[in-house]
Amino acid sequence: MLFGAIFAVNSCLHSFLILSFTEAKRVTMDVGFYYAANAAGRLIGTLASGFSYQIAGLPLCIAVAAGMIGLSWLGTLKIRVQNFCPNEN
Repeated sequence: MLFGAIFAVNSCLHSFLILSFTEAKRVTMDVGFYYAANAAGRLIGTLASGFSYQIAGLPLCIAVAAGMIGLSWLGTLKIRVQNFCPNEN
């Protein structure tokens, strides 16, 4: 139940953030891109973790995961928040 609660909060947070960063006229395109990118990321992560585990076990699997977290962090550096109040016009 704890995992389910954390997962639900994380999912709600992602949905809130994607809607906060999008413009009103691009909502459907941005949300669609988010879900497509999320699915692609899950596929790549699953394949990379399985492949790295087969090659060198848990240490390489954790190292690959850490590398992917680093790449994700680098990607977030390009996000600029112009107006974080979605209800403000």
